[in-house]
Amino acid sequence: MSDKGKHKDYIKSKLHYLLEDLVACILIDKPTPPEPFILDWLNKKSGNCLSEAEKEELAQLRVEVDKLRNGQETDTSSEGSEDDYIDELPSPTLEKPKKARNSVSAEAFGLWNKKSDFQPRVIPKNSQQKERISERLNKAFMFAALDDNEREIVINAMEEKKFRPGDQVIRQGEDGDELFVVDTGKLECSKIFTAGEPEKFLKFYHSGEAFGELALLYNVPRAASIKAVTECTCWVLDRACFNHIVKDSAARKRERYESFLTGVELLENMDPYERSHIADALKPAQFREGEYVIREGEWGDVFYMIEEGTALATKTFTPGLPPVEVKQYKAGDYFGELSLLRGEPRAANIIATSKLSCVALDRRAFKRMLGPLEEILRRNARKYEGILNI
Repeated sequence: MSDKGKHKDYIKSKLHYLLEDLVACILIDKPTPPEPFILDWLNKKSGNCLSEAEKEELAQLRVEVDKLRNGQETDTSSEGSEDDYIDELPSPTLEKPKKARNSVSAEAFGLWNKKSDFQPRVIPKNSQQKERISERLNKAFMFAALDDNEREIVINAMEEKKFRPGDQVIRQGEDGDELFVVDTGKLECSKIFTAGEPEKFLKFYHSGEAFGELALLYNVPRAASIKAVTECTCWVLDRACFNHIVKDSAARKRERYESFLTGVELLENMDPYERSHIADALKPAQFREGEYVIREGEWGDVFYMIEEGTALATKTFTPGLPPVEVKQYKAGDYFGELSLLRGEPRAANIIATSKLSCVALDRRAFKRMLGPLEEILRRNARKYEGILNI
């Protein structure tokens, strides 16, 4: 292998995750100056406070994460999420010697580019269009952290673009300044993994899915190509609005959920990197007192962790008789995992006994996190197997 190939492998295997975490932490804390923060972060990251056994376990965890991620990159099924192939921080595969924008960096702000000076664009839309965009955003993972005001800003800033079959929407290796949310139609994603070889099909995009955010997040060229298969309509968000509204909101969401997850017993031995990815995938779920979160006998697609509030589980042991209370839940507890692990209907009810705030992983996100979570969940499940198979 050439030195260039070795360098790329080293960056991908050793630096990729480290730098991604560091940039995320800097964007959340925004330290001034950043150097002391970076040194302190690296000192903590080096694991000086860990025992030798813990260091060995952490190293093994990272190896397992790498194996899982490498497996994801070769999985070409259409069930994967929109970030299985595109949202990973890439090392460019196409050589473009005259381009100077292959480095990875977050959006910079300073005297010449003040965040406070941001004025979002407003593109007129009728109420029907706004409602349709809102429905599409509900399906797109990266917009889950927006509050009502931020959501309105994003909807107003989006521009409608139409494409004919065969139109190239995004081309691998080119610079990008827009994020796309599919309204109608079907698009295909493909990628050249080795220069000189043909493109490899990765997946299709359908209504509600989003793509193109990687170039905006890290100022890198497009990591894959997207082409329209049918007549398509997309809602397009510009770089400025994405960086000021969507990315900042996601950073706040990650900070809040990471803080919550550190107190969840299930995840106490999980690597911080893995925990941060779970935080990114979580969606909020609110329930009123007396409301059913899960119903016995229904098929389940969601795994829940309680952020605030209480709930109880009831189960029918004898047909014709009322369900019996079998377990109570409080903040930090979780439920719903066995239906996803085993592919079986819910075997109990979960009812909110107060105003209940949960964070949830849907089936698709749960499958992505299965490596770090599965053994812990299966081990804990045996504690109450035969009593409560939720």
